[in-house]
Amino acid sequence: MKGSDTLVFLFKIIPTGLISRVFGWIARIPLPGFILSPVIGWYCGKFGVNRDEISDETPFKNLDQFFTRKLKSGTRPIDGAPRSIVSPVDAKVEGFGAIDGTSIMQAKGIDYSLSDLLPSDYHRHFIDGSFMTLYLSPGDYHRIHSPVDGQIEGYYALPGKLYTVQEFMVRGVKGLYSLNERLISYIHAGSGRVAVCMIGAMNVGRISFSHADVETNGCFKKRTEYFFPEDRRPVTAKGDELGIFHLGSTIILLFQKGSVKIESPPPGTAVRFGSVIGRFI
Repeated sequence: MKGSDTLVFLFKIIPTGLISRVFGWIARIPLPGFILSPVIGWYCGKFGVNRDEISDETPFKNLDQFFTRKLKSGTRPIDGAPRSIVSPVDAKVEGFGAIDGTSIMQAKGIDYSLSDLLPSDYHRHFIDGSFMTLYLSPGDYHRIHSPVDGQIEGYYALPGKLYTVQEFMVRGVKGLYSLNERLISYIHAGSGRVAVCMIGAMNVGRISFSHADVETNGCFKKRTEYFFPEDRRPVTAKGDELGIFHLGSTIILLFQKGSVKIESPPPGTAVRFGSVIGRFI
């Protein structure tokens, strides 16, 4: 058995959900400054966090507050062109392209079904559409923002596995993104619908949604899809906060057929929240 195969097997049998809940609980324990400050300093050095960008509004009281830190105002300019679509996160581009019917092919050996990723009738809006996958490293800023101007139609919280989303696991477990826990936001933009799929992973203590009291990775899990009444849909602008990863993971953006032209750098390239990744046609 290859080393990667062994790791895939081990991740399949260990209780990643329980480990992630414990990690999230530990991260929320208040710590004195003489302990927390060196830990944060080590983390910043290890994962390349730029401390000059961190908002100094409130001192951190625990690790979770550091993981979910805010940025200083003006640190990430949001492109203001009317038809532009911006990156909702700081991340690395993992893949993008056309959705073939309901089949999403990110790369050789990495494919999954649109209807598995989004097991709702809402997925029909993205048949033959486009997608983009963005990976957040441990050192990235962990808040998720709207890539477009529009109204939030609803959300879908889906319990699932919490496999690591490192490349060996994504390649080794077919359809991993559609197996892992996820929280999906539905946005109706003027030129087409967009889904922002927030994918959970091991050690992501939880994903929280900014427009409703919804969090993932609870002890009692059930699928919850909710649509806001049409006259009470939250309005969102590019750059407004949608949710928070309580560490880091992956975002998959889904776009309606014929609605966008993706203008992303090639896979493996880093993008910053607020920078242009596409435009509505």
